[in-house]
Amino acid sequence: MNIRQLEIFLAVCESISITEAARQLHLSQPAISKTIRELETDIGLLFFDRINGKLYLNEEGKAFRVKADQLLKDFKSLEGFSKHSGREVPLRIGTSLTIAMNSLPYAVSQFKTKYPETPLKIYSENVQQIQRRLLSGEIDIAFIEGFESNQGFEAELLSEYSLFLVCAASIEQALIGGDKIKRQDLLRLPFLLREKGSTLRDCFDALMHKLKLDIAPVLESINTEVLIRAAKAGMGITVLPEPMAKSYLSEKVFQRLRIENYSMSTVNYAVTLKGKVKNKRHKDIIEYFKQGEMQQGDLYSAAAQI
Repeated sequence: MNIRQLEIFLAVCESISITEAARQLHLSQPAISKTIRELETDIGLLFFDRINGKLYLNEEGKAFRVKADQLLKDFKSLEGFSKHSGREVPLRIGTSLTIAMNSLPYAVSQFKTKYPETPLKIYSENVQQIQRRLLSGEIDIAFIEGFESNQGFEAELLSEYSLFLVCAASIEQALIGGDKIKRQDLLRLPFLLREKGSTLRDCFDALMHKLKLDIAPVLESINTEVLIRAAKAGMGITVLPEPMAKSYLSEKVFQRLRIENYSMSTVNYAVTLKGKVKNKRHKDIIEYFKQGEMQQGDLYSAAAQI
């Protein structure tokens, strides 16, 4: 059985005439008759009763016609899959919490404008969780900070920025007596940190490891906003990406603190599994995240100058 046989069968069903079906399909009558016989032989049923030289679609033929008609519609739909139905396949992405706060809204807005029919499935978690989802095939693209090179991944640069230590401007003098932190003072200071596995925490821990210190935070949270509010309330020092910190610094809500001779920074990437084919939708969402990162950086810079 093949698609052409089904097309001819349905044409005969529609006209109940070999002659008319041959005329519509620009085929000879013998060719139509042969195709119907071959189809009936392949299936093992007779679909037409032949009475007094006329065709009548029997009950088996009626049941087969329903299924053949649906199959033909599905086949034609598959032929145009890339143009139509392909747009309805969900695009699955994962973003670190920081990138989600910075550029996710812009990227999603731009993507939905261009691809309104494409569903988005989005996970916003820490870097380790997102990487696990990428490895397990739960997501197509990961937008994360601090990616470590791995032969199983392909990474495309999104943005790069510094990480700032900040605290409420009102407690800066009482806490450390200035904006410079000495190594020996780090153990006595109250830190408000993200959970292990997040980039902000991993960068901080890496610096403490370099300084041969083990810092236990007074507050640990998976939510950066919780840490920001706690820092505003004067509970301690937290770590923020430069774009996010600048508006608070310009408004003098926070004071930036520096550890003598040391700094922290992070690089952000769009990461896919090696060998993963990136279609136009994949490439566009990556571009929108790049634009979002750039736009947020410009907005924060403008705010800092006001």
